[in-house]
Amino acid sequence: MKILVYSDYQKLNHSVRPELEIFLRLAKRGHQLTVCSPAFDDRDIFQQAGIETVATGQKKKISPHAIRVLRQQLKAHHHEIVYATSSRTIPTAVFACIGQPAKLVCYRGTTRGLKRRDPTSFLTVLHPRVDAVVCVSGSVEQAVQKKLLNKRCQTTTIFKGHDLSWYTQTPADLSEFGIPGDAFVAIAAARFRPSKGLDVLLEATQKLADLDKLHLLVVGSGADEPRYSQLCASSPMQQRIHCTGYRPDAPSLIAASDILVQASVDGEGLPRSILEGLAYGVPAISTTAGGAREILQEGRTGFIVPIRNPQAIADKLRAVYQQREQLAAMSSYCKQAIEGPLSCDASVLAYEKFFEQLAAQ
Repeated sequence: MKILVYSDYQKLNHSVRPELEIFLRLAKRGHQLTVCSPAFDDRDIFQQAGIETVATGQKKKISPHAIRVLRQQLKAHHHEIVYATSSRTIPTAVFACIGQPAKLVCYRGTTRGLKRRDPTSFLTVLHPRVDAVVCVSGSVEQAVQKKLLNKRCQTTTIFKGHDLSWYTQTPADLSEFGIPGDAFVAIAAARFRPSKGLDVLLEATQKLADLDKLHLLVVGSGADEPRYSQLCASSPMQQRIHCTGYRPDAPSLIAASDILVQASVDGEGLPRSILEGLAYGVPAISTTAGGAREILQEGRTGFIVPIRNPQAIADKLRAVYQQREQLAAMSSYCKQAIEGPLSCDASVLAYEKFFEQLAAQ
């Protein structure tokens, strides 16, 4: 197949690797890919895989210049599939594909923000030109299906799989945060928007002060917001809550922890931090928000709790704190999940099958 991808690769870091690897492996399987981006941080990784790269120069959400660049590519190479992956690139891809025979596929990674009364939604997956939507979880697919007006638009769920070979870093030394070696460490790692439920997790610490070896490591931007700072200051665990801010080594911090906690209340697609934790053999406690419940096996790779329920999170943390041998036994199951249905190879095969079906229609 000839596939044109329009994504945003101005910065290449560990957060984009699952998506990037899908395209690299599709190229390795013999498909002809053209990867477009407003700009490129590094083209070498694509060129080494035999993938053509095109910088569109897009600066605004809808860019006439970028539309022309994409249309030139489509007319010159007759791509069968156009795959646009971000809210920034989808609108431009939509307009570029009008009047072109290629099947237009969009990516959707969140359950929130798609509204029939919001005109901007019709610039993305609700636009009638969109042929299909790849959703990162079943929860996202259900949310998309509820909003679609175009009945011919197809949807599918494909997890963003990972690979154990990406996670070979040595677990971080947590002593830099004042965490002793015999501590039991729960970690929350995210960009802490309100939907991430950090306030719920911090409220849960009110009920856990008696667990004297329990430490909470909060990794990611946004945790320094005043309301979170106030909750930290008022917690009886105040001295054992460590907010690091953004850390490029977040995966190695997860690897050094005992349990990962995802307290999201809404909008979650498929939490990357949970997948990173599983790859390191770290189980997770997650709410029912979004796709975590689709990938965690209760008691084997993690635990599911209700949303907006600090007591439920506290109870589960207390239980695993008191039964640490259970977490050790769960570690191998976590890695097995990444080697199986949550693997990058499984994602590649699913994309290949879906794209081939679309191209044949």
